[in-house]
Amino acid sequence: MENLPASLVKSLNDLGLSNYEAKVYAALVLYDNAEAKDLVEYLSISKPSIYEALDHLAEMGLAVKRVSKPARYSAVSPRMAVDLLMGNHQKAADLALEGLEILEKEKVQTEKEEALWTIYGDKSIEYKFRDLFRKAKNHIRCMIGERYLPLIENIQIKDISLMLVVISDAPGLEKKLRAQFPGKNVDIHVVSSEKFAVPPPFAPPDFGEIHKLMRVENILELIVDDEEILMIPPFFSGSVSVLNTRNKGAVLQFKIFSLFNWKRIIDGGDFSFPPPLHRKKRV
Repeated sequence: MENLPASLVKSLNDLGLSNYEAKVYAALVLYDNAEAKDLVEYLSISKPSIYEALDHLAEMGLAVKRVSKPARYSAVSPRMAVDLLMGNHQKAADLALEGLEILEKEKVQTEKEEALWTIYGDKSIEYKFRDLFRKAKNHIRCMIGERYLPLIENIQIKDISLMLVVISDAPGLEKKLRAQFPGKNVDIHVVSSEKFAVPPPFAPPDFGEIHKLMRVENILELIVDDEEILMIPPFFSGSVSVLNTRNKGAVLQFKIFSLFNWKRIIDGGDFSFPPPLHRKKRV
């Protein structure tokens, strides 16, 4: 009677083996060597299914058939089996990625643009953030609160324009970021959270109450190539969702607002951006 841990069978399923193949391979590891009838008795699986699984395992190099009458089978070592399965997975992953990236470059744009997408979960947000950095072709404009600093760890960018504003009071952070992003087209500012308490000229009378609700450490604003944005408002806390859009009107509106706001919180407000937003030199 079969007595194999379900977790073991599931892990072998995840590595690419069917249920029968996983059970037969595990049973062969248990046995020094076995005939098909031994496996039928132990696993309570029909003989045709046992033979089919054995043939496939042998083709994959996970089982060895000994020439005898009746034929006997033995398993290759578990470490070798896992290495073989992982190698197959990697080859499949490489081929899949190659094919999918070709499709991504040939992406068909639909006439209808969705105004807004919502992405949930820390892992999904991290992947989307890093993916946008990776795909940027011309420039990246990014403001993040301290909570999202791990998102930019170990990120490398091409020779493109990067404007990065980080809301943090951590000493030495700006120097560390400049070492990570050394390009000549890089502009980095680490801004104290206290600056958000200073009301802008257009602030309503209840700005102080609004500021109390803000969580500046949760701010995430990312604009890539003026084509796509990723945003988390500073009022979210705990588990968050991120707003994402490629809608041209929404991207343009968000860009104008963000650049104005970013100028406001940089010292002196005299912060240069790409044309046509450069300020004229004072005389």
